[in-house]
Amino acid sequence: MKRLRNVFTYGNVTATFAVVLAMSGTAVAVTTAPRDSVTSASIKNGEVRTPDVRGGSVTAAKLAANSVGSGKVLNGSLQGADIRDDSLLQSDLATGSVGTPEIADDAVSRTKIPEGEVTSSEIANYSIGSNDLNGNTIGALQVKDLVTATSGGTVIAAGQSLSATVTCPDLGMVVGGGFAWQDDEPSSIIYSTPSEANPNHSWTVRGMVPAGSNTLYAWANCLNL
Repeated sequence: MKRLRNVFTYGNVTATFAVVLAMSGTAVAVTTAPRDSVTSASIKNGEVRTPDVRGGSVTAAKLAANSVGSGKVLNGSLQGADIRDDSLLQSDLATGSVGTPEIADDAVSRTKIPEGEVTSSEIANYSIGSNDLNGNTIGALQVKDLVTATSGGTVIAAGQSLSATVTCPDLGMVVGGGFAWQDDEPSSIIYSTPSEANPNHSWTVRGMVPAGSNTLYAWANCLNL
């Protein structure tokens, strides 16, 4: 028995096994699966990983509806071209997320502003012109500190032409003016107009007395700013 064990070495057994396989006609080979032979049913759920997917092979048609959420989108990667026109609603915008840089020039029309929402603080100084005002909208209540200033009298003798000038107090703006004669006698006015030297703050009148004498006064409506 001891002699028999010495005969059965690893080499003997391997050689014998190879001869048996060759005589039986059995062959063992490792091959790959034929093209398109592996179906979905052949793949265990969850076994396909990122390295198994060829780059660019997952198209929009491969994605189920609502399968891509915020967590799947890289921050800052979506641009205007990726968002369908007119698809964003007010509920999609975070509070305070739309500021002046996000609004195009001349993009906000009157219909976008609720009635009564624009207050004095939203209107730039000197931005409203006469074309922006409806007719008969400015009255005494809308005019601030409108006062009348009157010049001292200018005595004009017969045949003379002299002027009287009044200046609005406290650098007020002149918005109109006129004249007055002290005596109800024949006299004439050559002009009544804002002062040529100081048209924003003064009013000048020039008159002539043909006979006798009279006293000329200039007056102005002044708006205190």
